[in-house]
Formats: sequence, structure tokens, C-alpha cells
Amino acid sequence: MHMKSTSNFSSGRRKLLIAGAGGTVALGIFGAASWGSLSNYRASWVESVLRENLPGIDLDPASLQAYIKDILASERMQRKEVKVTVFADRFVPWLPAHIAKARNGLEGLERYVLTEYLIGSNFFRVPDPKRETIVYSGRAVACINPFTYRSDSTFSQA
Repeated sequence: MHMKSTSNFSSGRRKLLIAGAGGTVALGIFGAASWGSLSNYRASWVESVLRENLPGIDLDPASLQAYIKDILASERMQRKEVKVTVFADRFVPWLPAHIAKARNGLEGLERYVLTEYLIGSNFFRVPDPKRETIVYSGRAVACINPFTYRSDSTFSQA
């Protein structure tokens, strides 16, 4: 009596299943290894934007971390579309490179991050930023109202 094989799997299906299982394992390993960077991707993105745009500039590490905390807490950085844009730039970099709306949003966001850092730091107050450590001291008020009422019943003078 001759028994036929009861397996309906072709060798092509087996290879596909093996490849799929291998890919799933690889993604799991990659995911576990990159979870720290994934959960902190916005902070690392802000830092990389600054470092890429300020080559050769020594940034004070402690104040840089304070800046990252400040900027990530800003209203603009809390928007859903901003979070998606940063995620895309960090993990799917071809997307902003090929989609004009994403690219424009990313460029504007990078300008915002860089401008806020430069204005809130000593960058413009030192003779040569490449020779001194740049220290972020806090978000700068763009314009101080000279007619602000002071507690001593006089108007402040600018």
C-alpha cells in the first residue's frame, strides 16, 4: 500500500513562511533593540537638528537637555502633525524627501527648532561661537513692552 503525502505545502510556500517567520523575528529583535530610541525619538531628532545645523559649535550638554525639554513642551511640538513629521523624518526619511508637503513642514519645523535655540542661547552674544561654548538660558521674549506697568507705580523705560 502506497501512502501519498498529505502535505499541501509546496516548496515555494515553505520558503515564504520561513522568510516571513525570519522577518518577524528580525523585526522583533530590531524593535527591542531600538525601543529606547523610539520612545525618545523626538528628543534625539531635536538634538540632531541642532548639531547638523551648527557644525563645529560646542553646545553645553546640560543646557542643551534643558532646551530639548523646553522645546518638546512647546505648543507647536505637541501638535499631532508635528509628531508625525518628526517620526517620518527619523524613521522613514525617504518620505519627506519625496513628498513636498512633508518636506515643507519639516523645513519649517527645523527652522523653528534652530531659531528658538539660537535666540535663547548666548550664540549671538559671544564674539565667536566656534571659540566658546554655547549655553541655552531659556526661551527669549521677542519683545518687551516698554509701557508695562511696574509695581512702584511708574512705567518701565526701555
